Amino acid sequence: MSTSAPLPFASEALNPDGFLVLRPVGDVPELPEDFTCEYANPSAQALLGDSLVGEPFLASRPTWKGLRATWGATRVTGLRSEHLLRWDTGSGVHTLRVRAARARDGTLYVWLSDLSWEVRASVDAMPEQDLLVAALEHLPEAFVALDGQFQVRRVNRAAEQLLGRPREQLEGQLLWGLVEGEPDVPLRQPLLRALVTGQPTEFDTSPGTSQQTLHVTAVPTASGLLLYLKNTSRQHRGEEALRRASALFQAVMQGCPDALYTKNLEGRYTRINAAGAKLMGRQVEEVLGHTDEELWPDEARASMAHDREVLAFRRTLTYEEAQSGRVWLSTKGVLRDEQGQVFGLFGISRDISERKRMEEALRQNEVRLQQALAAASVTLFDLRMPEGLLRWERDAATLLGQEALAPEEPLAALLARVHPEDRLSVAERLHHWTRIPGEVTLDFRVLDTRGGIRRLTLWGRARTEDGRVQRIIGILVDMTRRSPESPAGMVAA
Repeated sequence: MSTSAPLPFASEALNPDGFLVLRPVGDVPELPEDFTCEYANPSAQALLGDSLVGEPFLASRPTWKGLRATWGATRVTGLRSEHLLRWDTGSGVHTLRVRAARARDGTLYVWLSDLSWEVRASVDAMPEQDLLVAALEHLPEAFVALDGQFQVRRVNRAAEQLLGRPREQLEGQLLWGLVEGEPDVPLRQPLLRALVTGQPTEFDTSPGTSQQTLHVTAVPTASGLLLYLKNTSRQHRGEEALRRASALFQAVMQGCPDALYTKNLEGRYTRINAAGAKLMGRQVEEVLGHTDEELWPDEARASMAHDREVLAFRRTLTYEEAQSGRVWLSTKGVLRDEQGQVFGLFGISRDISERKRMEEALRQNEVRLQQALAAASVTLFDLRMPEGLLRWERDAATLLGQEALAPEEPLAALLARVHPEDRLSVAERLHHWTRIPGEVTLDFRVLDTRGGIRRLTLWGRARTEDGRVQRIIGILVDMTRRSPESPAGMVAA
């Protein structure tokens, strides 16, 4: 049996109680699949056997599997847990006190105290009433015994921790005197009712000015009441946060002008806001519970295909969809439960019908403009001076007598096509306009691919940014057939 220990646990190697370091296995913090033992001191090895380190702890110990959920809760909440465990080792029954605490790195520190001899000795010596008291003392829930006048007669260790006082300050006191704030009706009335009717009752309360929320179980007896108390503050805070999140979600749902909706895995609408139903030309009740195929039999195929794609790839995707004569820009993604299982999808759809009509109108206007420019032997250009890059619109190649032109090319490529007799003048004038903003007029000749000469006129405007000319934007016109050929001249205005 090894007695060596990692440096942080050197003191635990001498601990007469067993000590374990357990790391959870699995992706669900509150319910791990198992725990891997990373360290066991000699006392733990004596209790549980040598083969601990590196092995799954619960897998081969059925009796211990009941601690899986408790240890998961300890990791999530950070609250220490303590349990008594009766464990048959094959050579006898052991009674262990098992205490667990969460370490900073998420592992569990577990201490094991063998109470077998103490339990046997106390059982032999204890009368029946003392056995009951011992059992109550080790209850994980807070226990308070009251007489008929609501005087505290007995508390257990968990009650001391919950109420924040030692039992010497609790036992013998009236319950109401232990609660700050009077008259504390939320606690008093249900306890009085249980005492009078003789019927057990359960309720939640926040006594006096306390910030705690307690779940109280009151059981009447011949001599008074037995109270079992559980601190549910964390649970209530979670429920309150959930209610606020739900209220916020409802506010967003109802206030958003876009269509917001959810569907189940069968494609049926489970929720939709009023704006979304109105955009669909329906009432909310007419949409809920129905599929797209039922609502729009002739137009639902694309939307249903998009839903299947989102569910298959588990990704958020955006589509354009057409339904009921309108065009929608829809973003869809999956809905997951607390275990990460997909149970449906959400959607946000915006009506972009008007935008699509405007885009189509602009596209048609651009087509007509390009046709008009081509008919007039005119094209557009955009010369960005710092980079020396020239962007052409369509039909520029025809005007320049080229078979094809790149959408964007260096200015040097144009100068290379300029007639040798005009090239120097064109370069000088362009350099002049890089320093002086204003209107640009330039007549010059170019050589086409067959060696022919074309006469062109460039009209534009030099634009400045930060005091420097950055761009020259304008049109290029083919003047070859418009006037007799004459020596090229250049005029700047």
